[in-house]
Order: sequence, then C-alpha cells, then structure tokens
Amino acid sequence: MRFTSNPDHLDKQPVLIIGPTPPPYHGVSVAMKAILESSLGTKFDLLHVDLADRRGIEHVDKPDLHDVVLFLKQWWSLISLLRQERPTVAYLAISQSTVGFLRDSLLMLPVWIAGAHVVLHLHGGNFKAWYESRSFLVRMYVRMVFRRVSYVAVLGESFRQLFDGLITSNRVAVVPNGIDWPAVHKPAHESHKPRRYRILHLSTLSRLKGALVLLAAIPMVLKIRQDVEFMLAGPWLNEEDRREAESFILRHGLSGQVVFTGPVSTLEHKWSIYSSADLFVFPGIQQEGQPLVVLEAMASGLPVLFTDRGCLRDTVIEGECGLEVRSNDPQHLADRLLWCLDHPKEVERMGRNARERFERFYTSERLVLCLGDLFTLASGGCHPLSRVSSVALVSEQKPGSR
Repeated sequence: MRFTSNPDHLDKQPVLIIGPTPPPYHGVSVAMKAILESSLGTKFDLLHVDLADRRGIEHVDKPDLHDVVLFLKQWWSLISLLRQERPTVAYLAISQSTVGFLRDSLLMLPVWIAGAHVVLHLHGGNFKAWYESRSFLVRMYVRMVFRRVSYVAVLGESFRQLFDGLITSNRVAVVPNGIDWPAVHKPAHESHKPRRYRILHLSTLSRLKGALVLLAAIPMVLKIRQDVEFMLAGPWLNEEDRREAESFILRHGLSGQVVFTGPVSTLEHKWSIYSSADLFVFPGIQQEGQPLVVLEAMASGLPVLFTDRGCLRDTVIEGECGLEVRSNDPQHLADRLLWCLDHPKEVERMGRNARERFERFYTSERLVLCLGDLFTLASGGCHPLSRVSSVALVSEQKPGSR
C-alpha cells in the first residue's frame, strides 16, 4: 500500500514502512499510524506492509498457529510489493523475543535482496537482556543480521547501550515516541465544595504495570489524607489480577475512594479523564520502553510518579516533571503521594514543566522530523543535524540530574 500526499511520487525516494497499524492500540501501532499519516509523505514516497493482528492487544507477542498463517500472508504481501517497487530505505520496529526477531529477520531478507537500507526502531528496553540470555547460536544469528542493518533508533539516551557489540555507536540514534495531544484545560474548582484530589493510573491494568502496587499504597495514604480519590482507567489484562484487586478493595473498605472506569474507548473519554486528574502514577514493575500513557499525562499537564523502568528517567526527569518511586514499594509510593498532596504548588509547577517538555521533545512533529533525518541519512543523503554524527539527531535531549 502507498501513502503519499502527492500523486506525482516518481521524484521522491521510496521508503517502506513495515509494521502494524491500530487496532489494537499499542505503542508500535500508534507510532506506525502517526508516521503513515504524517508530512513524511511530502518528502518520501511511503509504502506500507501492515503487520497488524486485529484479534486484540491480548494476542500481541503471544505467537500461535494463527500468527504463522498471518505472517505467511504478510510475507507474501511484502514480496509482491517488492516486485513492483524498489524502496531505498525500509523501516521496521524490531522485536525483543526469539520468535519475534526470527520473524523480523525473515522480513528483512527480501528487503536486502531488493537493495534497500534497513532502519530498525526498538520500542522497548529489554533487547540486551533478551540477547544475552540466548544460546550461542541465536546470538551468532543476531550478530549476522545486524551486520546488514544501516541504523537503529532507540527511545531514550539510556537505551543507546542496548546494542553495544552489535552495531557501532555512530549508527544508533535517539528517536522518542511522539503523539498529537492538545493542551488540556482543567475544569475550575467550585469554591463552595471541598477540594478532592484525584490520582490517576491509566493503562492496561495488571500487576506488572503497577496497578496492585498502587492499590496497596492507598490505605497508607488514606490514614493521613482523606481528601483524595484514585481512578484506575483501562481494561484488566487478566482475571487473576482483577480478582485480587477487587478482593483487596473489599477487605480494606476502599470502594468509596477507588474508581475503575473500565476500557477507555475514545480519545474524548481519555481527554476528559486526564483533565479531571491532578497527578498521574505509573508504578510499573516490568521493563518498559516509553509508555504512551506517560507522554499523554505529560501532555495533559500532569506530573508523573514513575519507576526506573525503560527510559522513564530520561523522559520525565526527577523533580522537574515528576518524582521517581522505588519499584514494587507501596510505602515509598504512598510517601511520594502524600508529599505531592502536601505541596500543591510544586505539583502545579511540575505539571507545567511536563507540558513544556512534551511540546519540546515528544510531539508527532518531532518524531517525524527525527525519522525524516534518519531516512535521509540511511539513503545516503546528509542532513544538517547529522553531518557530524547520526547520534546528534536529538542530542539536545539529555536526562536531568538525579
């Protein structure tokens, strides 16, 4: 499929985008949609092979027979496209699992045969741990694949080292996620009503995303402050975690202070949820990349309480746009929440900073500019930001002191 805003595409370099589009909605599919609908189509002739599995997010990264059949169809679509087109560059979101990497390498093979340069984008933070835990033969195969890769993009500065020994550092660029998000205007507080602060956690709810850690912190907060409520938005990933959460709420009598919204199906619903909140909490336990919900919260002017997972330290910045909490530590999370409740002016300041940082680094426009530079560089061109080194693509974005 071709995506271009100009029917006269013959004078533009063809770039092949390989990846899923929503639904289901997750970091990679949202990024692919943003790329395909962006102004990159005015500079490049965008081609697309869609890798989406429309069954739902619960099937992502859980291979089965359906995935094998789906891959064969997608691979054949790629071959058919390459028979007609000769892309200069191919862009692919790289997996960090054995089955996923094997699939990706089989997609890269015909692209290389067609003569295109391959640009990979890692949307997670677990690649190095996965690679180092594999057998000698798998590691040898990964190294062989990376000898043919032109550039790799990562989401944050702290992720540069994930490809040490696989590709030279001057071919690793930082290209963060980017989203379109309007400034959120919070409704004015009615002075005749007592103020009640709202703490928000929005995600696919699960133990690994930190939902149960947040629930465990709530009774500790309520012992000190009662002018607060907690909203957990999104669907539960599995029934076991949902039942444990409901049992905890029942045992501690929290039904009056905890609200579950269920799935958030529309952007308007999501905007209204963010605008109603005072603080965003993402106390993840598992390794992360750069969760889109954190960018959405920052774009909505919310300070973020976060754990050191993925590149969140690079993204949020301790004391500037939010506060770091220790992973899987409900008491520390409760202490941080109470500090925020006791320092509303600081919370407002961090919220303003969060919106400003989003506008500077994490918009769709910024994503498109960085990828455009990288595609130009991979195709043999030279962009002013890249004349010294490809790692300068977003060199102005540096983590704050911790």
